[in-house]
Amino acid sequence: MNKGNSEFFKVLSKEYSKYIPVYCTGYPESQFIENYVNKYQIYPDKNDIVLNGKNFSIIKQMGFDAISIWDYRKAKGGYYLKDNLRVDGWGRIYRGNWYMWDGVFKNSEIIDNWNHLNLPSFKDLCYLKEFLKKVKNQIDVVISLPGLFEKTWQSMGFIFFSKCIRHQNYDFIQKISDFFSEYLKKLVLTLQKFGVNMFLIADDCGYKNREFIPKTLWKQFFFQNYLDITNMIHKKNHKSILHSDGYISNFIDLFIDLGFDAIQSLEPSAGVDIFTLFKQYRNKICFIGNLDITFLIYGNPYEIKKYIIKLITKAKEANSLLIISPTQQINSAIKLENIKMMIDTTKSA
Repeated sequence: MNKGNSEFFKVLSKEYSKYIPVYCTGYPESQFIENYVNKYQIYPDKNDIVLNGKNFSIIKQMGFDAISIWDYRKAKGGYYLKDNLRVDGWGRIYRGNWYMWDGVFKNSEIIDNWNHLNLPSFKDLCYLKEFLKKVKNQIDVVISLPGLFEKTWQSMGFIFFSKCIRHQNYDFIQKISDFFSEYLKKLVLTLQKFGVNMFLIADDCGYKNREFIPKTLWKQFFFQNYLDITNMIHKKNHKSILHSDGYISNFIDLFIDLGFDAIQSLEPSAGVDIFTLFKQYRNKICFIGNLDITFLIYGNPYEIKKYIIKLITKAKEANSLLIISPTQQINSAIKLENIKMMIDTTKSA
């Protein structure tokens, strides 16, 4: 959509709107889409909005106002090791499709000589530019980007990262954060040139009921780099969203200081109490999500409706900015009628 005209963009801009947008957290699993289309007889538009084999006119007809696209946060590059192991562009080690909780960034020399992390191809960027032109005024598109915290510890491996924290090898951690920050800046600038005006940075910072690392260390390693990136995005009046699973309630003030326009996920099952956050932060940042995946799997439409009405009512009472969405990607285990109820209830609120 034209930036500044859509209700989704308005809410991110802290503009007053009675309308509560609904956000789709990435393209749903194919089996869910197939079942939903068949059950509710959704027919793609004559002028299909397709990118990389995914038809986004279906997402629009479902009633979503915006969706994130993950295709451009994947790293281009990498190489193979012995024993069917693969190293991707971020330095993470995989066996087949499974991340092994280990990485190859063990010393500065490896980082200084790393040439396996490449920007999306010009061809892929041109496809994106044409897609954004087609989708304009139909559904908002948010491009998902890699997060600095996740990529830092994953490139090192969980055990080595933990040892660096324990032995206070902070300079090395900072070096990796800075390295990925420079790549992310290049990626943002490139995507902006090809028509992107909204970004979501995917960076899980929490476990269930606690943070991944102490808040002081997160701030030390990542605050300035993220501030540089959000300033770059806002310089062109574009929008930035931070996605994080897990318990992040104690990080919200940092995300506000960093200038993020919204925070997405807000998992109730991880201990995030969005109703307390409404009262604490009001309209300082937009809250997106809070419909837990497990709730959408095991709940019933009446429970979904009741909870969404509560979310909207409490957000309005606190003068908080709210966008409804699942906490994570819509998978095939989620009940079709629960997603429809989520959308219909929000639209009629």
